[in-house]
Amino acid sequence: MCPHALLFLGGLFDLAESKQEVAFRYAVERVNTNRKILSKSLLSAQLEKIPPQDSFHATKRVCHLLRSGVAALFGPQSGTTSSHVQSICDAMEIPHIETRWDYRLKRDDYSVNLYPHPQSISKAYVELIERFNWKSYTILYEDNQGLVRLQELLKSPTQSDVRIVVRQLPNDDDYRSLLKDVKKSGEIHIVLDCSTEKIQTVLKQAQQVGMLTAYHNYLITSLDLHMVNLEEFKYGGTNITAFRLLDPEREELKQVVQDWIDGEMRYSRSKDTSNPFTKTETALIYDAVHLFAQALHDLDHSQDINTKPLSCDGSETWQHGNSLVNYMKLVEMQGLTGKIKFDQHGLRTDFELEITELKKDGLVKVGTWTEKGGINFTRNYTESYSEIVESLQNKTLIITTLYSPPYSMYRDSTKRLTGNDVFEGYAIDLIKEIAEILRFNYTFKWVDDQKYGKRNQETGEWNGMMGELLAQSGFEKTELTFPSVFFQIADK
Repeated sequence: MCPHALLFLGGLFDLAESKQEVAFRYAVERVNTNRKILSKSLLSAQLEKIPPQDSFHATKRVCHLLRSGVAALFGPQSGTTSSHVQSICDAMEIPHIETRWDYRLKRDDYSVNLYPHPQSISKAYVELIERFNWKSYTILYEDNQGLVRLQELLKSPTQSDVRIVVRQLPNDDDYRSLLKDVKKSGEIHIVLDCSTEKIQTVLKQAQQVGMLTAYHNYLITSLDLHMVNLEEFKYGGTNITAFRLLDPEREELKQVVQDWIDGEMRYSRSKDTSNPFTKTETALIYDAVHLFAQALHDLDHSQDINTKPLSCDGSETWQHGNSLVNYMKLVEMQGLTGKIKFDQHGLRTDFELEITELKKDGLVKVGTWTEKGGINFTRNYTESYSEIVESLQNKTLIITTLYSPPYSMYRDSTKRLTGNDVFEGYAIDLIKEIAEILRFNYTFKWVDDQKYGKRNQETGEWNGMMGELLAQSGFEKTELTFPSVFFQIADK
């Protein structure tokens, strides 16, 4: 191959994918400026815009790129059009590199996909829910892709006492009626599967109907929860958990972003310098270009590589395509999305997902998941204890109790007493000491009917302490399911 030979890379993008185009172009520029990666050649980005789900125009654009002599094709994100592109690449022996969600386990010979397979991610959901020990949960999903994405979750329960309810989000943007139904059911564990753009709306409406309290737990399936404005949900105490492939705080990512911004400002190429790399699929495009460049670098040591024009109507294929795809499947590298490695089918393997939770400081990494190692929480006891203490500080808790000497009883006094001074006993003293240590406030209250609580079998309503507890927590007094052992204790 001649020094600095020019190799074309074809990029196929939907009409609205401007950020991915930016990432694709910049990745090509960055490879070209690093002569350690490709010392003998330069890459050139050739972009084509195609309407999503339009296979006819996609085919025309792909054939146009092939006539120019491309060394690989990237994209598109649409499943329908991508399948057609994949078939053409397979016939022409041109590497096809994808960065999209794809449920199919079988890959074509000339295709690799940097997006982790849904079956693997679904396995992570299963293991996290098992670790949380959820005995029931409601799945809220947007479309049929969500059901595919959650298939492992739907068939996972091995215990008969695990109860799963599946509800589809309505097509409009008003989810309050559905959320009220979930609230009425008493369910506090929610799996939310919807587009990243809808997450804030769903959470906001959940907040409005009392479904975003300290008693609720949400597992959100989007890998891009860090792209959502969660400011108004940080202080409610709701447990919101999500996985992510991309850490926005990773130093490599910060450096790439800063270099890109500097370049845009230096050459006045764009007035919009908002970070395009923090979305998972966009970062995957950047990694995909570097994966191709690394494979090209490795192959370049054993043979000269030349591209040539190809016709979709002809029978001629590219002689280097097979070798290049095989080299890509052998590459192991660190990208913006972590470790990049493939199995023999071109599916990504050995990747790591970070477990994040919403805290007062925003989304915080609390653990990791890998296919081999499973769930690994990185918080230690001290960190967990500090979070609990912080969540209680300066809060006022209403503590409901029954008259039960010597644990809780009326204080014997000749004076007229009010508030907490009315109460005394071992339990009262214990609460006082705990409150001083954890720095929370409290108000004691006698149970109105002085009963622990019993469930009316006809109405399903609870009385006594249980009824008051449910009322204070914001749950309906009916249709709340407890384990049978709890019924036995509460009814005494």
